[in-house]
Amino acid sequence: MSILVHHNILLLNSKGDNVPAPYMTFESAGFPSEILKEIHHAGFSAPTPIQAQSWPIALQSRDIVAIAKTGSGKTLGYLFPGFIHLKRLRNNSKMGPTVLVLAPTRELATQIEDEAVKFGRSSRISCTVCSFYSYLVVSLVGLLFGCWNQ
Repeated sequence: MSILVHHNILLLNSKGDNVPAPYMTFESAGFPSEILKEIHHAGFSAPTPIQAQSWPIALQSRDIVAIAKTGSGKTLGYLFPGFIHLKRLRNNSKMGPTVLVLAPTRELATQIEDEAVKFGRSSRISCTVCSFYSYLVVSLVGLLFGCWNQ
């Protein structure tokens, strides 16, 4: 039985050809050894369904919109591909901030930062939370989408 059927994952409006198969193990994702050590140290034995499906898509630099319940592993579903991206660009000393994660609340931003610090520590990945009043963040998100649509 496929992981998609078993976990009731439905691919809606999947555009493009060759949607990659999910990663059933952490090792199959090709994560660097220091990230794998952090994963195993945290006690994880296998990717969650949302991680298994999102990692191969994100690692191919393809877009994905994923909806899953709280506690399903969504945060690491996008952080780990971001870490891989950072490690690839690390040799460029002029590179500034490279990955931007937008969150609608300071509380969620802090939770995301906690996960990024915990799993990025051994890779020497640093992160910080920049918070504004929530209405400014919502406005900023709208401005970003407006720029992308041009």
